[in-house]
Amino acid sequence: MPLHAKHPSFAAMVDTPPQPVRTVVVLAFDDLLLLNAAGPLEVFAAIPRVLGGAFSSQPPYRLLMASPQGGEVLSISGISVATCSLAQIDQMAPQIDTLIVAGGPGMAALEADEQACEWLRARSAQIRRLCSIGTGAFALAAAGLLDGRQVVTHWKFAAELQVRYPAVHCQTEALYLHDGNLWTCGGATAGIDLALGLVEQDLGAQAALTLARYFTVFLWRGAEQPQLSASLNAQSNALRTDPDVRLARLHAWIAANLNGDLRVERLAEQFGMSPRHFARAYVAATGETPAQAVENLRLETATRLLKTTSEPIKRIAETAGFGREERMRRAFQKHLGTSPNGYRSEMKATTAVGAQPLGIALAGLAQ
Repeated sequence: MPLHAKHPSFAAMVDTPPQPVRTVVVLAFDDLLLLNAAGPLEVFAAIPRVLGGAFSSQPPYRLLMASPQGGEVLSISGISVATCSLAQIDQMAPQIDTLIVAGGPGMAALEADEQACEWLRARSAQIRRLCSIGTGAFALAAAGLLDGRQVVTHWKFAAELQVRYPAVHCQTEALYLHDGNLWTCGGATAGIDLALGLVEQDLGAQAALTLARYFTVFLWRGAEQPQLSASLNAQSNALRTDPDVRLARLHAWIAANLNGDLRVERLAEQFGMSPRHFARAYVAATGETPAQAVENLRLETATRLLKTTSEPIKRIAETAGFGREERMRRAFQKHLGTSPNGYRSEMKATTAVGAQPLGIALAGLAQ
């Protein structure tokens, strides 16, 4: 049975008359991070074989790789990629639907390439969507295309982008941002999340979710999710003082058992310590109490479910481990200044206009 046949509503969609093919161009350069380019391209390229239907005979996207001079570019992993020159792209693709600028250590050369920046300025006026992956935002900023716009780049380079291009409004936490026709993301695997967001805009949420399942992503992350999740931050903080990774493994166990008994006594048992000794050691290692860490992880799960599902608030409270709806409401008021219902309503509204104010607040939990 074709994959799409398992989803009747989706099957109906892909069997409709095909839409015009959209041209996607990825701008690469020597010393790019290959995942920045390959991640989004693989999402688009998988559509015919994963979604099937009308897409099998007419893929919705035409994919091109470009670089300033064309020819082979060498990624930082040592793998060479064949590209077209910008002049060839002008001949092959007079109409570009989506332009994606990759990132990587070699970005400085692209950023300083005035001819490339001029090409970006000239082509951007006719492009439906302008995107950057990670430090690709620096090239767009150098071309003057990010002035006054809300953007995000890799968390490690966000401060540098803001200092060097003060007219840019650089967020520091979001996984990706959608500001009008501009899409920017944190880089690396976030490029896959951004590509899924682009597919969602073009083909609908069911198409994006089916692709996310195919690529076995742990979860389909929305734009408002932080680049560094509460789980990853907890594990990273623990590793700074716990080189034997016991705390990092404990956090993975907590994340897998959010709706179980996570009182300090149970955590201490998992860690092989007395509750009192464990509580002191945990605070010393992470800077927060075990109860605070558990609440942050539960809140992260609850916000994701509120945005991506229509499950009742009561059931989400149970799934995330809060148990009672009132207990989850108090946590939302404390950390986000709103109720679960208020958060869900805000997420629906901001999804419609492409902004994520509460998501940025949520990202602060990962600090």
